[in-house]
Amino acid sequence: MGNSCGKSASVEFVGTPAPEKGGDGKDPRLTDDDNNNIQPVDVSQSQLRATAEESNNNVSSTHQQCLEYVKAALDKQKVRDSVVRNYSHSLLDMPGEELTFNFDHVVIAEDRDEVDAMVLPLEVGDDEEDEIDIDTRSTTWVRRRSKEFEYALPNDKYSKVTQEVLHLENTKKRKIVAMSDLHLGGSWSEGMDWKLEKYLDNLIQIAKEEVACFVMLGDIFEMWLEKFAEVPPDNAARVQAWKESASVLINAIDKLISECDVKVFYVRGNHDREITEQDVKTIFGEKVSFVPCTLILRLKTGSETEHRVRLAHGHEWDVFNSYMLQDSNKLIPNRPIGYYIARAVSTAERHDSGSEVEDLLIGLAGGLLSMIPKALEDDLIDVLLRPEVHRKLIGRLFEGAFEVEDIDFLLQAKCRVSENEYVRLQSLLEYPLFRLCGSEVGKQDVFHMIKAATGDYKKFIRRSDEDVVVLAHTHRWDLRKYRNYKGNQVVYANTGCWTCNAEEFSSVVLDPPTVDKDGLVTIDYGKNE
Repeated sequence: MGNSCGKSASVEFVGTPAPEKGGDGKDPRLTDDDNNNIQPVDVSQSQLRATAEESNNNVSSTHQQCLEYVKAALDKQKVRDSVVRNYSHSLLDMPGEELTFNFDHVVIAEDRDEVDAMVLPLEVGDDEEDEIDIDTRSTTWVRRRSKEFEYALPNDKYSKVTQEVLHLENTKKRKIVAMSDLHLGGSWSEGMDWKLEKYLDNLIQIAKEEVACFVMLGDIFEMWLEKFAEVPPDNAARVQAWKESASVLINAIDKLISECDVKVFYVRGNHDREITEQDVKTIFGEKVSFVPCTLILRLKTGSETEHRVRLAHGHEWDVFNSYMLQDSNKLIPNRPIGYYIARAVSTAERHDSGSEVEDLLIGLAGGLLSMIPKALEDDLIDVLLRPEVHRKLIGRLFEGAFEVEDIDFLLQAKCRVSENEYVRLQSLLEYPLFRLCGSEVGKQDVFHMIKAATGDYKKFIRRSDEDVVVLAHTHRWDLRKYRNYKGNQVVYANTGCWTCNAEEFSSVVLDPPTVDKDGLVTIDYGKNE
């Protein structure tokens, strides 16, 4: 996505990943023996894939080959538009207590057979056939499912569920509107007030007759962008500041409730994960319902079919931003690795670019996945679980965030997490993220969580029993249809964002089915000019 607010530095991969080394220990691509300055020669991707397929039946060989691909990809990654930065000693000479972590003995959970069966059920068919093509910004929401079934609430580690029943029988006020990623109170939202006000004024006009429910779908406020050396404010100070800086949204919510009789929900995201129910009530009033993680709307439309919508921010399926490990006290401390990457971006004073963190994660994870032949995907997660590979991958993320070519000189940099506590960057690089996630959900789900970090939620959406799944988090609107593990259509929509760098600002509008008419899912958008 383009950047209209400032220059965006991002990560990219260059060259071709290395195939398995020959018997002499040399990479067949190399023309220079200097291991610190590897230069690729012209080897086609088809040749590499053929090599991968030839060794596909040999587990040891494919594992080693995948390791070579990953190492080469990480070696070849570079920071584009990097500059020489002189970070002050304040990152090093910081008083307080260092928080340290010990995760020496992490046992990877066995992949659950029932989950694997749900991902690729026989009745759905090959993976290539599970997406239904659509080419517009709106799509039908069918009133009748292919197969009816007894609905069960999500019970996995990613979805702590809040349920709400909406009665839409005999009423024209049926629409559900969701928007997200405003990042109010931070630099990513600068200059967006008048656009937000215009959108909300229009929404209020139609809400009186058409809108039943409005969902703020996470990252409404910003809580992640303090620099490494800054002490994050407490919630009371943040709330006071938000009540002044977010008056456009606060006033609109008040009108939606008092004048338009709209049910309003606040669903937390990752950048506002530490906001509490009391904070939300203080800002918006008692009538706004607080949702910690996942909202399931059960729609009563007068037909025998109960339609269901799942709304969640989406970060819990993203390996770098999930709080899934919080319950087992395996976060650093109580925050995912993405939090520290965001603070590194802010420390580098590149926070004028609202998609910078997302661009870094997508550039690294997406580039890596795109360079691994499909025949080697089963070996990829085993390779990423290796400490030296994991450390290099996380190191590349921080190099991109800080805009430096080598992170080693910053290993002792301290990220202050409270008045008297800090975490060293070296601890973050040694934190075994993938192994810890694997101990909770198994290796295959870790692989899908890495893909989700690039915006690919397909495997998780196909597990959903709901008719519509609305997510946010990626800062890019999206609209797709999948067949779930029971063969029914699932509409997936992403709300996009309202940050200053986005090419478009957007929201999702759901018009549920009636007894005799299909519904509609629409992306409502405008150019950010």
